[in-house]
Amino acid sequence: MLIHDRYGFVLTVVAALGAIAALVSLVRPRILPAVRVYLRVTIALVTVQVVIGLVLVATGDRPAQILHWLYGAATLLTLPLAMWVGGKLGGREQHIWVVGGAVLTVLFAFRAMATG
Repeated sequence: MLIHDRYGFVLTVVAALGAIAALVSLVRPRILPAVRVYLRVTIALVTVQVVIGLVLVATGDRPAQILHWLYGAATLLTLPLAMWVGGKLGGREQHIWVVGGAVLTVLFAFRAMATG
């Protein structure tokens, strides 16, 4: 479980940096393509964290609170869902969805750490 906890902390920091970059991209839209790449990498890292967690569950290690499952799933799904919905829109609305998804991912990651 130690690797899951430490990786979760690192992942939360990575997601927080992505959220900050996404917020900055509201003022400097030219950096949005780089932010999107960074957020896609963040999605991949969250997926790795989920796989680690599922392996731990399969080996008999359960989270401290059942809400950890909910917040873990929310962390995994929020950003891809926001990017998908934003992709259906255009311009400024798409940008707002990406920023919102990045910020919510950080919040859910913090909450998952608190319930783990």
